[in-house]
Amino acid sequence: MERGNKDKILGMIDEMEKKNIEIKSYISSLSILTRNESLKEIMNDIIGKNLILQEIEGSRRPHLHPVINDNSNLLREIVNNSFVKIQENPAKKIIYLREFLDNFKSISKNDKEVILNSLQNEKNNEKLKEKMTSLVTIFL
Repeated sequence: MERGNKDKILGMIDEMEKKNIEIKSYISSLSILTRNESLKEIMNDIIGKNLILQEIEGSRRPHLHPVINDNSNLLREIVNNSFVKIQENPAKKIIYLREFLDNFKSISKNDKEVILNSLQNEKNNEKLKEKMTSLVTIFL
């Protein structure tokens, strides 16, 4: 091989290495969404483009999807709604507490029963509300 061809090939390799370094630098400076942020964005896009899903999602009561757990207003609303229901009708306390615990998809059925027993035995309403808020903070 001629010397000129070798120099030309080596020059092309150097240029490719420089471009690779530029590409690596550019990629490392990009902000990458977390898995939950990506899922939330995808879910919002799907719901936003589908009228049927918009109607279904709008008609459902608030729920705690793992992707939406950063919405503190929704969490407070769920705790407050459940707590108000319990205050208005203490005879149905267990039903409302089960409904509240059903929002937590990450808690096993057995754990829900243990938590339910703990919550239903609480007589002080303020402590009950604190425990419910604590559950939201811990499990979401």
